[in-house]
Amino acid sequence: MKDIKLVLQEIDKHEERLRYVADKIKSWHELNTEILNDPEKVETIDAFLFRFSKMQDTMGEKLFPLILEILGEESRNKPFIDIINRLEQLEILPSANKWKELRKIRNLLIHTYPWEQEILIKELKEAIGASEELIKVYDGIKGKIKPYL
Repeated sequence: MKDIKLVLQEIDKHEERLRYVADKIKSWHELNTEILNDPEKVETIDAFLFRFSKMQDTMGEKLFPLILEILGEESRNKPFIDIINRLEQLEILPSANKWKELRKIRNLLIHTYPWEQEILIKELKEAIGASEELIKVYDGIKGKIKPYL
C-alpha cells in the first residue's frame, strides 16, 4: 500500500501549482479567443489543464482507494463509482455527483480540439470555477482524514 502521506504531498504540489496558474489566468481579466494567439498565455492554459487533470487523477486513482483501505474498507476491484459513492456515504466526499461533474469538465477540456476556440474559452471559464471547487473538496477531505494519519 502506498503511503498516504506521500499521496497527499503529491496532491498538495498539484494544488499549489493549480492555484498559481488559475490565479495567473484570472489576472488576465478577459478570457476570449484573443488570448489563444499569445504563446505564453497558451502555455499557462496548458499548465492549468495539466494540473487540473493531474489533481483529479491522483485523488481518484490513489487517494480515494487509500482512504477506504485506511478505514478498513475493501477498494480493490471495486468500480470507481462504488468508491466515490462509499466515500460520500462516509461523509468524506461531499458529493459523488459533484465529483462526476468535476470529471466531466476535465474530460470536456481534454477532448476539445485546438480549432474549437470559442468552446475552449467557455470550458476554460467553467474549469477555473471548478478548480476552486476541486481545491475545496480536497481541503475538506484532508481535514476529515487527519485523525487517521
